[in-house]
Amino acid sequence: MSVLEDCYWIAENIRDADRDEIVANSGQTPLEALITGFSTSDVPFTIVGDGVPAGIFGAGPVMPGVGMIWLLGTDLLLKNTTRFLRESRFWLDQCARPYDMMFNFVDARNTVHIRWIKWLGFTLINLHQEYGVEKRPFYEFVRIF
Repeated sequence: MSVLEDCYWIAENIRDADRDEIVANSGQTPLEALITGFSTSDVPFTIVGDGVPAGIFGAGPVMPGVGMIWLLGTDLLLKNTTRFLRESRFWLDQCARPYDMMFNFVDARNTVHIRWIKWLGFTLINLHQEYGVEKRPFYEFVRIF
């Protein structure tokens, strides 16, 4: 589980690709995006690496049976990728419990997230050429459970 203070740590140390994605999508600051995700998730979870928050993720309802999944993190996520990948599927299953389908959008420049999303079994279903406040290419992704 997460505590609100984790959002502050991640915001100060967020991956450049995640910061760029937040700004391109919503124009929010990393802290605003993290607090939004934290407060709208069923249960937000913090990933810890080297004793500090490395990432926060969760999912929240959009409509009955449909959830929006998200993850924002620091470069610490890339430090121990084997463990992160091994545990990702378990935690995805935890987030997916209340949902029949989960989705979100990912900045086409965020290649690390795109590889991870595919690895988790999500499908990129559409490339929106002008998405978000910056009108950049974003992929829409989905997984049915």
